[in-house]
Amino acid sequence: MKKLIILATLILISMNAFPQAVTELRPFWARQVPQTPTGANYFVNWGVGEGRTESEATNMAWADALQKSLHELGVVGITAQDINTVATNGINAVVKFNRMKRRIITSTEPITLSANRVKIYILIQVQRNVNDTDDFYSLNTSSFKDTSFNKKMKGYNAQLTGRYPFSARVFVPGMAQLHKGSTGKGLFFIIGEATCVGGIVATECMRSSYDSKIKSTHDAGKIRSYADKRDNCANVRNGFIAGAAVLYVWNVIDGIAAKGKKKGIVIGDAQLRIAPYASPQSGGIALAVRF
Repeated sequence: MKKLIILATLILISMNAFPQAVTELRPFWARQVPQTPTGANYFVNWGVGEGRTESEATNMAWADALQKSLHELGVVGITAQDINTVATNGINAVVKFNRMKRRIITSTEPITLSANRVKIYILIQVQRNVNDTDDFYSLNTSSFKDTSFNKKMKGYNAQLTGRYPFSARVFVPGMAQLHKGSTGKGLFFIIGEATCVGGIVATECMRSSYDSKIKSTHDAGKIRSYADKRDNCANVRNGFIAGAAVLYVWNVIDGIAAKGKKKGIVIGDAQLRIAPYASPQSGGIALAVRF
């Protein structure tokens, strides 16, 4: 009885705390085929492709989207063999498609994968009947832009490749380096700039103090001594100013040009499954990761 209670508790925990599997990120239009107006002389569908280059991945994505729409294309004589040709040579390699209006409505940023491969999602629009009403360009394509997804993908790609997009962080000492994962360099620029600024403030205060002392005495010896110390403070202050300027320019250039630290992030069809289990000797939650 005790084991049954424990098992029931684990089931409830797994259902409430982990209601969904960890699935692949994808644009909103790749989760469900967008609806087209009733009677439209075109259809839309999405596809995903992988390849060694962006062009190769795009061809594969075209083929995937067309394969999903084979029932639509079969009416105008497009076959599975034609789609295989698209995957290999591109959409323009199939003469039958040259008679039909077709285009990529929107596509994602290339997603970096392992082994120097990329993945791309595309959303296509294809004309149904070339002899029917031409309403192809009546579709509002702006509603399919998924800027949030593309922004996330840029972040993921940057962490995988170490090449981060330009950011206003470069103008704040050390922030771009910390964002890229280069903690040591980031702290170097922060501490360096703070030291220079602190040195500028301290030496300027000392210079002003000696300048005030010169004005408050008539002793020639003290005036010469204070004047020398004032000039020394001014020289050191100017050195700190030059150092701060050089360090700041270095920080900006490094923040823009330097590659960041690569991070091991996996993007794909990996899924985390969580399920309770019970045996005569024990009970618990089993975790399974499928790739």
